[in-house]
Amino acid sequence: MTRKIAFVLPSLVGGGAEFVTRMWATEVARRGNDVEIVLLRAREGEPDLEGVRIRHIAKVGAGRAKETKALREYLLTERPDVAIAMMTRANFQLLAVVQSLPKKARPRVVISERNIPFAESHHSAAHVFARDQAYRSLYPKADAFIAISHPVGAVFQYAARLRRDRVWVIPNPAIAKSGIHLPAETPASADSVTLVVPARVVAKKRPMLAIDIADHLAPDIDIAVQYFGVGELSEEIAKIRRPYPIELKGRVENWFDHIPANGVVLLPSAVEGFGNVLPEAASRGVPSVVGSTAFGSADAIVPGVTGFFARADSVEEYADAVLRAARLPRSAPETWLEEFSAENSVDLLARLIDSLR
Repeated sequence: MTRKIAFVLPSLVGGGAEFVTRMWATEVARRGNDVEIVLLRAREGEPDLEGVRIRHIAKVGAGRAKETKALREYLLTERPDVAIAMMTRANFQLLAVVQSLPKKARPRVVISERNIPFAESHHSAAHVFARDQAYRSLYPKADAFIAISHPVGAVFQYAARLRRDRVWVIPNPAIAKSGIHLPAETPASADSVTLVVPARVVAKKRPMLAIDIADHLAPDIDIAVQYFGVGELSEEIAKIRRPYPIELKGRVENWFDHIPANGVVLLPSAVEGFGNVLPEAASRGVPSVVGSTAFGSADAIVPGVTGFFARADSVEEYADAVLRAARLPRSAPETWLEEFSAENSVDLLARLIDSLR
């Protein structure tokens, strides 16, 4: 049955949530549905997608009141069967607007969370209080909640008082770009390691931790560091001088095809909802290291197979995990990787949509 489905988010220009929206919307449309993406804060350079209409209902800088008014007008005029919000602010706006509509005009509402905001420490107490109150008052009104990973689902089920039967954990289509191309097995060695950091070079991702880990390992092995990403700390990293190589590669779309033979992917983030780069690395047989205290990445690594967790948030634990990862065979479980294919991800999304009668 063809259904009219609207994805609601600020913009298609950005990171993980925007990528997932593009993949989901394109595949859902390809399967015969009428799909539209509604942008609350459209920017310059918004992409076009084959088979998907993109509606710029407000531009960046318009303000929340104008965004909300435009979203209400859109829902009343276009009457989608299902509206899927992809980020926290869009979740709040969609739920609030839908509650203001006549019952006969309300679409089924699906909201989605991609991170664990409760683990972040840079917000004021007033911001945290208002946000948490909004979670508890608005989120239970959604017909379904999509979590990017089991840890995200667990914390929101508790914090937002969600019904268990409305929580769906849908894996990201993390290997949609990379596919699976595992190399012939090569001898594992920890004598020479390149730490590959595929993340934005911003404070939240803690890029300096890679240097601290390399400093710790440098007396004992040949070490190098490569960053695939850009951000506010790029200039600071560029000024660092060490006896080992430090390279800033910039933002490279298919970064996973440029990992050196001795590479170990390092995700040093303080908080992660999942970490698409971890299955992407595994799709090339490259081992990864991420911190247990990032929490959300629990679904993104098979410990001892695709990489290791740093079990405590210390340089020593990260360094130990890097050495163990470097000794892993360059292989990965293909059936596990298929969980993160676009086909599987959209199969689950389609089952969720079909359940909304």
